[in-house]
Amino acid sequence: MKNLLITFLILTILLFSACMRKEGCLNASATNFEPGADKDCAATCCEYPKLDLRFFTDIDTDSFYLDAGNSRFRVDDVRFFVSDFQLMQADGTLVGVNDVVTLKPSGEVVEDNYLLVRLNSFSYEIGDVSGYGDFVGVQFKVGLNAAANTAQADLMPDGHSLGIQEDTVYVSASEGYSFQKIDLSIIADTDTTSQVFRVLGDDNLRTVSLIDTFSFERSFDVEIQLDVDYLSLFDGIDFEADSDALIIEKIVTNTPGIFTIR
Repeated sequence: MKNLLITFLILTILLFSACMRKEGCLNASATNFEPGADKDCAATCCEYPKLDLRFFTDIDTDSFYLDAGNSRFRVDDVRFFVSDFQLMQADGTLVGVNDVVTLKPSGEVVEDNYLLVRLNSFSYEIGDVSGYGDFVGVQFKVGLNAAANTAQADLMPDGHSLGIQEDTVYVSASEGYSFQKIDLSIIADTDTTSQVFRVLGDDNLRTVSLIDTFSFERSFDVEIQLDVDYLSLFDGIDFEADSDALIIEKIVTNTPGIFTIR
């Protein structure tokens, strides 16, 4: 009887101790980090700052500009994908977002860092970031990697950048997405023609690295502001003399240079 009573007391103490354990987020990168917690709630309660991108441009969609051959053109619309956005630390560490998405139909689960940027839309949320402190720049890609480019828009979640969009940039299962879609009005002699240029294919994925020094506090959301010089996309292009293939090649070459950190 005595042994049974001792066992009962021990179990009671253990149960009481377990009930008294404080559950909280033990990830030091989280905004609700609780170093005094005894039990880690991990993915169920940790909260992180959100990473936003804000784009600025001074291009006027009502104005005509001159190309390399002095033909006049107007930029009617531009859409392009930004993916794999990361913050760069001085030691070379790259900090991405925590959010994930399942690519369909492959079923591959990847970091959800895809944005479809529009000419007249300026602010975008990328996702939660589990890093803070001092950074020396940002890195991202214009376009989609091979895995994302095999997704099918009609199978992706509604509202996702890889899903069906108004005036969609999705082409087909075999060709994937347009990394960039550019609508122009071009004046040749006295005629104005509308032309659409689509940048397609894994070979046209481009990496952008921008160096700047900035710091982020753990408790606050993060906004990166980028200037986009859309006119620089068309540096060296003669819309009358150049073939469509050459124009696209020049656009791809010019792409990394159109971005600067504000």
